[in-house]
Amino acid sequence: MTVVRVLGTLGKTIIALGLIILLFGIFQLWGTGVIEARAQQDLDDDFSDLLEASSAWEPAPPPPVAADSTDTADPTATPEPIETPRSADDPDPSLPSPSPTPTPTPTAEPAGDPQPPPTPHPEWLAMLYRDQGSAIARIQIPRIGLDKTVVEGVRVGDLRKGPGHYPATAMLGQEGNAAIAGHRTTYGAPFGDIDELLPGDEIIITTIQGEFTYKVVEQGEGFGHLIVPPTAVEVLDQDFSVHPNRLTLTACHPKGSARQRIIVVGELVGEPAPTYPRPGQQQQSALQLADENVDEVESSNQTITSTPAPEPTDEATTPTPEPEPADETATSTPEPEPTDEATTPTPASTPTADPTPETEEEDEEEETAAAASPTADSFGEGLDGDSDGLIPAVLWGLAAMAIWFSALFAGHRWRKLPAYALSTVPFLIVLFMAFWHIDRALPSY
Repeated sequence: MTVVRVLGTLGKTIIALGLIILLFGIFQLWGTGVIEARAQQDLDDDFSDLLEASSAWEPAPPPPVAADSTDTADPTATPEPIETPRSADDPDPSLPSPSPTPTPTPTAEPAGDPQPPPTPHPEWLAMLYRDQGSAIARIQIPRIGLDKTVVEGVRVGDLRKGPGHYPATAMLGQEGNAAIAGHRTTYGAPFGDIDELLPGDEIIITTIQGEFTYKVVEQGEGFGHLIVPPTAVEVLDQDFSVHPNRLTLTACHPKGSARQRIIVVGELVGEPAPTYPRPGQQQQSALQLADENVDEVESSNQTITSTPAPEPTDEATTPTPEPEPADETATSTPEPEPTDEATTPTPASTPTADPTPETEEEDEEEETAAAASPTADSFGEGLDGDSDGLIPAVLWGLAAMAIWFSALFAGHRWRKLPAYALSTVPFLIVLFMAFWHIDRALPSY
C-alpha cells in the first residue's frame, strides 16, 4: 500500500507540473498578447495626444536667405543700357558712339555655411525625446500588416507594450542609424513576420517631426533580412559611412527561441528630419564650449605676460628716439635697421604649452563626446532577459506551491471541493505573478 500511495502521489505531481507548464505556454502565447493589446490602446491614445500637443510648439522652418531686389529680377530679361548726360568734353553727338555697356547683374553672394535649424521650444523638445516606456512614434509595414505604436526603450517592460526604440541610436527619422526591437512570438509578436519582407518594401515611421519612409535593403540573394548571433551588436553602430540614415529592425530568431537575431535594414527615402541635441546633451556641450573659451583667454593672457621686458641697460636712462620693442600696441613704423635681438624672439617669449593640460582636455572632450552619443552594447534586456526577475519568480512560485499544498491539506481535513474552490482564485493570481516574472527572467522571443 505504501508503494501504491507513493506512486499515486508521484503521478499526481507529474500531472500537476504538466498542467502548470501548459498554463505557462498559454500565458506566453495568448496572455501576453492580451497584455500587449491593452498597452497598445493606451499608447495609441497617448501618441495621438502627443501629435496634437506638439503642433503648438513645432519649431519654425529656418528663415530664407535675404536677397536684394535685383536678385529677384527676371533672369531672362535683357539689361537695358544706362543713358548719361553728355558734358562739353564728350564727342559730337552726331558721331557714332560706342555701344552702351550693359549694367552687370549683381550676383548673389555665396550663402556660406548652412544655417543651423532654429532652437526648438523646450516643451517641444521634451515631446520629441521622451522618457523610456512612453510613446514616441508609429510604425507601419504594409506587406505584413503591421501597425503599432513604438515606445522609447528596449527594457523588458518596454517591449511588453510594443516595439521599442533603442535609446542609444539615432532618433527615428533623423540622421543616422535608428533601431527598433520587437518580439516575434510573445506580446503581440509585432515582428513575427519580418522574415517575409523583401527588398524595396516600405516601412513607414511617423513622429512629431513628420512621416518618413524607409525601403528594405537587400541582404544576400534577394533576401530582405540577415541572421546574426546575439553578440553582433555592431548592426546598431552609428557609423554613418556604413549605416547612413537607416532604420534597423531587430528580433529573436528562430521563432520561439533567442538563439540568434534577425535583422532588417531600411534606407531612408528623402531628406532626414533636423537633428536636435537631447536636453541634457545641449547643456553639457555648451558648458564644454565655455570652458574651452576660458582656456583660450587664459592661454592668451599667459602669452602676453610672458613677453620679457627690455633688458636693463645704461642706455635705458638716456632718452633715445628709437621705440621700445616691448610695446606690443605701438603702431609706428619699425626702424630700418632692426637689431637681431628685436626681430628674433627669445625662448622665453615663445609661448609654450604644457602637454599635460592639453592631454586632460582631449580626454575630457572624448568623454563628453562618448556621453553625448552613447553606443548600444547589447540588444537590450527586453530580448536578452532580465536576471533581476529570477528571485521574484522563485518567491512567487514558492507562494503558489504553498497555496497548492494548503488546499490539499484542507481537502483531507475538511471537504475537498470547498477547499479547492476557495483556493483556486488565489492560486491562479499568484501563479500569474510567477509566470510574469519567469517570462521576465527568460530571454524573450
